[in-house]
Amino acid sequence: MADEWVVAMPKLGETVTEGTIGSWLKQAGDEVAFDDPLFEVSTDKVDSEIPSPYDGVIVEILVPAGETVPVGTALVRIGAPGAQPVHAGVNAPAAATGSTAAAGGPSLSDQAAPVMGGSEGMAGADPGVGAPAGETHDITMPKLGETVTEGTVNSWLKNVGDTVAFDDPLFEVSTDKVDSEIPSPYDGVLLEILVGAGETAPVGTVLARIGEPGATAGAPAPAAAPAPSSAPAAAPESSGAAEPVDRNGRVLSPLVRRLVAEAGLDVSTIRGTGAGGRIRREDVEAAVAGGAAQAAPAPAAAAPAAPPPAPVAPAAAAAPAAPARPAAAAAAPSGTADPRDEVVQLSRMRLAVAAGMKKSQTDTASVWTSVEVDFHNVEQVRNKHKARFKKETGSSLSYLPFISRAVVDALRAYPTVNSSIDIEAKTMTLHPYVNLGVAVDLDQQGLVVPVLRDADGLNMRGIAKGITAMAAAARNKKLGMADMQGSTFTITNPGPFASYASAPIINQPNTGILCTDGVKRRPVAVGDAIAVHPTGIIGLVYDHRAFDGSTASLFLMHIRDSLEQRDWEVEVG
Repeated sequence: MADEWVVAMPKLGETVTEGTIGSWLKQAGDEVAFDDPLFEVSTDKVDSEIPSPYDGVIVEILVPAGETVPVGTALVRIGAPGAQPVHAGVNAPAAATGSTAAAGGPSLSDQAAPVMGGSEGMAGADPGVGAPAGETHDITMPKLGETVTEGTVNSWLKNVGDTVAFDDPLFEVSTDKVDSEIPSPYDGVLLEILVGAGETAPVGTVLARIGEPGATAGAPAPAAAPAPSSAPAAAPESSGAAEPVDRNGRVLSPLVRRLVAEAGLDVSTIRGTGAGGRIRREDVEAAVAGGAAQAAPAPAAAAPAAPPPAPVAPAAAAAPAAPARPAAAAAAPSGTADPRDEVVQLSRMRLAVAAGMKKSQTDTASVWTSVEVDFHNVEQVRNKHKARFKKETGSSLSYLPFISRAVVDALRAYPTVNSSIDIEAKTMTLHPYVNLGVAVDLDQQGLVVPVLRDADGLNMRGIAKGITAMAAAARNKKLGMADMQGSTFTITNPGPFASYASAPIINQPNTGILCTDGVKRRPVAVGDAIAVHPTGIIGLVYDHRAFDGSTASLFLMHIRDSLEQRDWEVEVG
């Protein structure tokens, strides 16, 4: 293992060519452990916190916070535990074996270090020009955000046996925060894919192995370079294996091992549908759904003590096995299956939305109340100024900016609606600012809620421009995690889909969410006369633990009166 490593600017997207260091979370001389947050990086696609791929000491920070550099630029040097940092006027200590600096060549800071695709570690300090003879590199599940603990491999962009070059797109990964295309940090040959497309694995899980250029895939892979000391390696069940194998010689990925252990299954009872009979996540789930035996086989079945056979299908499975049905289908109640049904896997985003919504329903005491609004006043201003407004701001003068501006004022008047509540601590937090969350639909694939910060300091033009920019960033997948955190109140807007009246789920930790439904021309009473005006329902779902129906109704009345009576021409400017 090398005595010093370089971490380079990661490539966090197919078209990303550079990144900006947001901040350093460690300083020269600090000790770092594997997976410790190391620095924050921003690109035109995403903001990410990049973890350390090694244990050691920060020897030198090569690019300060705030600077923008191309992908692949060396950012920081990490030395072995106990190494001394570089001080002003003092040359960096020469690396030991394998370092060109030791022989008078260019220093590590002059080298083009391999790109980090998240948290994958590198087996040596060589730049991405191919591994030394007999060496392989583990490619691991990257950590693409502070709270991200796992990711799903959407697809592999290379196949086993393919030659890969440094920075070639290698695979696509989805988390509940971001979708990213991860590049290869090495030149070489893709020897093995350990986690198949569609499988979900924890951050740090080994996904694939890349060998030196010219290596032959399918042959037993050489032992991988030593892993960081703080990342405990599982003890192999078969001598010389890079990963544990079962008694049939099938390699078991870390994810499969974890799922098998959690379910108490015996792997010899599980039929693998992957290449060479490899057990995949879906196989374990199908075994669980089908009630696979929890106990180990009888001693007679485990009697043979001969070395495990070569990794080919066992005799009992010589005939091609039918692919296992998806777990969802296997678990369907008997008698309800229909051959016309199609079972599909839920996306990471759909699962994340489901979990968040269900938690909110469980934790809050939700109540819905609503008012009808006559938008005649707003409509007159819209028709008069919408063309100029669009030209000057780039934003459409829809109903939403008017409603948002009225909501901000109502939150000032009724501060308990702009709050969060902690029942366990028996406290309520009143926010003296308005961070307005606005739900954005991603082409019916899920919802995100970007946050317009300090919306109470913006006029209507500023609010309209902010909402337009947030929606565009969400749909182009350019939102960072920070863009979706810290809301104090949320608006959801199904009105463009002609909804009549909706009761959305509260976006915690907010205590309220406003829904703006469709506006339609209807007959209304104007004095003693009847007129046709655009009207619509505005609804509030609130947490009854934080405030009561009187506050909710007064809050909605404040919004209604603002929309119906305010001089909006002054606001539009």
